[in-house]
Amino acid sequence: MSLVVGSDADAYVAAQIRQGANPGFQFKTHPNIDKAGYGNGVLGLKDPSRPFPTGSELGVLKWRFQSRDESLVPLTLSCWPSASGSECYVNMEYESAVEYDLERVVIAIPLPHMSHAPQVNQVDGDWRYDSRRGALLWSIDLIDNTNRSGSMEFVVPACDPDALYPIEVSFSSSKTFCDIAIEGVSSTQTGQPVKFGQKRGMSTAGYHVV
Repeated sequence: MSLVVGSDADAYVAAQIRQGANPGFQFKTHPNIDKAGYGNGVLGLKDPSRPFPTGSELGVLKWRFQSRDESLVPLTLSCWPSASGSECYVNMEYESAVEYDLERVVIAIPLPHMSHAPQVNQVDGDWRYDSRRGALLWSIDLIDNTNRSGSMEFVVPACDPDALYPIEVSFSSSKTFCDIAIEGVSSTQTGQPVKFGQKRGMSTAGYHVV
């Protein structure tokens, strides 16, 4: 979570936050944030007489989460290759069981030793062959409650199934994996509400299926 103050007049502020249960999450505040206040749902400086920096982004809260529970994964993929003579039929399926939407989903399947696009028999979404990367790019603009699962079938020359991995996935969302939000911002000098806006988002930095 980062804070950007637009003017010097609004630099003396504290933010009221709402956090869900978030089991398994570990949180860490910026060294200058008052930890006691954070424990009461307020993000403010240890010294309220000091202003936040103006015009630059300041990270005020970080969180970390690790789990082996596959039910928490936003998007799961299944790959079923089946050899038939000199060809290999590959059936792929995606599934998203989360309650939020995933946007701009791109699933990149490596296709080594291919000099041309594969034969695609069926696809939910769109596809294209990236010859530079040697990968079939399966794209879905939006995954929501109307298409929580989908599939694709394509045909390539017979190959070792391991050659179809690792599969790289990218997506974004307007929701965060962590249940947290700003509920209000107030002046530490007057206690009056301060007008604010917030933008939440999630994107992949590295998402691989091996």
